[in-house]
Amino acid sequence: MFWQWSLSVIAELIASAILLLLAIYFPWRDLNRQARLTGVTLVFLCALWILSHAIEIGLPVASYKESLVGLQLVLGMMALTFWLFYIFHYLGPIKLFTRRIYILFAIMPLIAILALATNNMYGLMWTETGLDSQNPYLPLQPAYGIIYWACMFYIAVLTLTGSILITWNIIRSRFSYRRESIFLLIAAVIPMITAFIEVTGLLSSLKFSVGHSSWAGCFGAVILILNLPKFHLEQVIPVARDIVFEQIGDCILVLDMHNRVLDLNPAAEQLTGYTISDAFGLSIERIWPHQSATAIPFNKMDKVGEELFLERHGQQRTYSLRTSAITDSGGHPASKVVLLTDITGRKQAEEKLVKSYESLKKTLNDAIDTIVKIVETRDPYTAGHQQRVSGLATAIAGEMKLENNRIDQLRIAAIIHDIGKINVPSDILSKPGGLTDIEFSLIKTHAQAGFDIVKGMAFPCNVARTVLQHHERLDGSGYPNQLKGEDTLLEAKILAVADVIEAMASHRPYRAALGIDKALEEISKNTGRLYDPGVVEACLELFTKKNFKFKD
Repeated sequence: MFWQWSLSVIAELIASAILLLLAIYFPWRDLNRQARLTGVTLVFLCALWILSHAIEIGLPVASYKESLVGLQLVLGMMALTFWLFYIFHYLGPIKLFTRRIYILFAIMPLIAILALATNNMYGLMWTETGLDSQNPYLPLQPAYGIIYWACMFYIAVLTLTGSILITWNIIRSRFSYRRESIFLLIAAVIPMITAFIEVTGLLSSLKFSVGHSSWAGCFGAVILILNLPKFHLEQVIPVARDIVFEQIGDCILVLDMHNRVLDLNPAAEQLTGYTISDAFGLSIERIWPHQSATAIPFNKMDKVGEELFLERHGQQRTYSLRTSAITDSGGHPASKVVLLTDITGRKQAEEKLVKSYESLKKTLNDAIDTIVKIVETRDPYTAGHQQRVSGLATAIAGEMKLENNRIDQLRIAAIIHDIGKINVPSDILSKPGGLTDIEFSLIKTHAQAGFDIVKGMAFPCNVARTVLQHHERLDGSGYPNQLKGEDTLLEAKILAVADVIEAMASHRPYRAALGIDKALEEISKNTGRLYDPGVVEACLELFTKKNFKFKD
């Protein structure tokens, strides 16, 4: 016995090694676990199939060749079975694949194995085996029996079923995916043709050393694994597109660059009153049923979120318009998609978030006004003080570029900053002469009392803290907590300056009005010690350069 080297043997050994590597790498890219395991098994069987043929033509001994040919037959049936399984995982009714079906597909390979094992007794696989001495590769030349032809018929059924399944799915995909379609047709046709040749013996007169069935099966398996998963995923795209385009509630219009209709979805057909067959090729202006209430022409509306007002079923509806350009292979605009989303309900709801807010805001302002009036009944000589302080404080905050929400909170705090005077006896509040230490101590309690009242209301927390701190000073000489510098809110520092300016500029029971100049002199003299420099600077800017006036 000797080994017969040839180019065919070397080629098939290399091919089997490559297939073993592919069995490790390529099928594991598959996300479907069952398909992945099937693919691994398929490529591994193909590697053994072509390896067995390489060994057969490499060993010129009849006894060895008989066993190897039988092994090739079993491996071929198993490989083609898994070839069909892999196709079914993607293109066939995989739900039919139960344990019983797998057992059914195992029957024929088991019959072949049994026939090979008992062939010397019954000759069901082949008889009169010998070597074809006319062929330099000395292939086995037996007289085939009934089981062999049954196996060939089984192989033909497998390849024909898989080929039909691939071809049918390619036809259904409308050849949208040319590359994948071509490769899958090759994967279907090659095993089918070689199975036909094997059964009919059409090329038996040619001295081939390469086993056409094994090579064809291996090529088909590799092509399937490389292209079938991608083809399957791409087949999902038009299905998903149809579902989205057909069933979405928004109106979708596809127009060319001259605003001629190329496609409409059912929602757009209902809005325009045109079917796609009637509207195709017409200008959008011709099929548009109603004039829009906006001054911008429909064909000029290219901004995302542009609003369009249209009549529909006797009611005016509001639509949000979006357009997207579709470019050709050169990157040039070829058409555009127009999306109209009915936002009428949302707009109505927004108008109601706005009305409710305005109503709540009015209620809050009314409540604040009521509180102010209650305070003023206790201290009639300072009527209007809190509103005037609020006006100056918000003006200072605006000059300092505070955020709108902080200015609004400061406005509320300023309007009610003296609410704690409710707890102070009215005769002290309106006393015309100077106050005793005890009386002044009672006055100073109004900041803490105001905080205690306001903190229980539904105001932002800064409102209550601003009320509490509006008599604090930078050097800690203020009250009620002798806070210094950064321990005090900026809003409270603004309110402190506004409070001092208004109080000095206005008449009080215990003294005449001192005037704005004296008040500005007070804050200028004590800037950085009692009052925040930034607040003082903004206040001076208002009075000296912007002619700020208190409103009565």
